[in-house]
Amino acid sequence: MDNDSQLKDWSADWQGGEQESSGEAIRLYTQGRGRFMWRWMLSELTVAGIALPVLTYLGWMAIDQVERWAMAFLALITIAAMSVGWWNWRGSLLASARTTADFVAVSTERLRRMRQAWRLGWVVLVAQVAVFAVWIQTFLGNRAHTVTAELFAWSWLGFMTLSAVFFQLWLDRRIRRDEEKFRTLTRELL
Repeated sequence: MDNDSQLKDWSADWQGGEQESSGEAIRLYTQGRGRFMWRWMLSELTVAGIALPVLTYLGWMAIDQVERWAMAFLALITIAAMSVGWWNWRGSLLASARTTADFVAVSTERLRRMRQAWRLGWVVLVAQVAVFAVWIQTFLGNRAHTVTAELFAWSWLGFMTLSAVFFQLWLDRRIRRDEEKFRTLTRELL
């Protein structure tokens, strides 16, 4: 056995075995994207399933009109975001790639839709922060409260907003990584 073939054997062992075929790479990539998208949709459904009853209850029990409108707007934002999200993913969740051309088409569309969902996330975040800011200001203005309660309310809004911004940044990084992975895989296939 010459040195080149020994080096290739050692490299293959070190990297975990033989390189997968392009067909197998397509199947694995498409499966992974499909699982991620299903988890994404289920998490949206879970958030909406919790948020809508809570917002309905808070709106129903609200004492003043601004609180009722704030809860109604938050429920509307939730319903609109869910509707646009499901519309955005239509046909893409069950799509599969049987050929290289199908794979490229499906993956391109999924990445485009993922980017759209990411952009929508910023719009939803801004709308929610605006409604919550008005609600907190009205809530605190209409009730006797301590400085601690006011500090807690604004800090909580800041923390939740910051968490959402970090999530958006993480999602952008993941989308960019997937786009690069897809471009690399496409170059290898075509």
